[in-house]
Amino acid sequence: QAGNTDARSRAGNTVFKSGPLSISSKGLGWTSWKKRWFILTRTSLVFFRSDPSAVQQRGSEVNLTLGGIDLNNSGSVVVKADKKLLTVLFPDGRDGRAFTLKADTMEDLQDWKAALENALTQAPSASHVMGQNGIFRNDHAEAPAGVDEQKEETPTQSTVLGRPVLLALEDVDGAPSFLEKALRFVEDHGVKIEGILRQAADVDDVEHRIREYEQGRKDFSPTEDAHVIADCLKYFLRELPSSPVPASCCNALLEACRTDRGNRVNAMRE
Repeated sequence: QAGNTDARSRAGNTVFKSGPLSISSKGLGWTSWKKRWFILTRTSLVFFRSDPSAVQQRGSEVNLTLGGIDLNNSGSVVVKADKKLLTVLFPDGRDGRAFTLKADTMEDLQDWKAALENALTQAPSASHVMGQNGIFRNDHAEAPAGVDEQKEETPTQSTVLGRPVLLALEDVDGAPSFLEKALRFVEDHGVKIEGILRQAADVDDVEHRIREYEQGRKDFSPTEDAHVIADCLKYFLRELPSSPVPASCCNALLEACRTDRGNRVNAMRE
């Protein structure tokens, strides 16, 4: 039963709730929604194409996380019951994050509201989360000089290239996003080019290509300058208010790498 998952754990974190919710590519007030499977812990809310515990995996196939967000205890939940909408807000101002989800039923709406509020009360302190990438600060290491000042000066946002952060990896209709298309281009056409991620392209060319993408030129052709597309990719990642892969998933991946080679895929599924 979705939601009855308190006894389960994910990467060492108790799962407060899991189940289907819908996300929108166009934000509150629009009707374009895509249903995805969400898993909520005290440190993150992540989503998959389908329930990772129910999908029959084949060989090395893994039901990868499509996106998500790191949580901290500054968050709050606002409900619009008439539309069955949940909006999670972070007023701390460091991550600039706010996102809206839609439940199927009123019962699901109230269950998710209670679970989110419970998770947020137990989430890490906002002061222990790095402002731009949502990764926990090492308590045993001093922050580099000027980090706090840079955090305050960095403008915050919840969209990148006009799209909600939760759709960094997949558009609402299931089509590849800007990030996936750019990564595929680099894999297919850029890996053999010297310094593909090290050498910078002309800034004007990069900004021009990004404007073209925003205006509807959504695909990258093989004849395009690989350095320009690689810099578009770096631009996109820099603009994200938090990492497209939550810190809890990064930690789980590191833990899986420390296990025996034959057990790594199973460790990532857990």
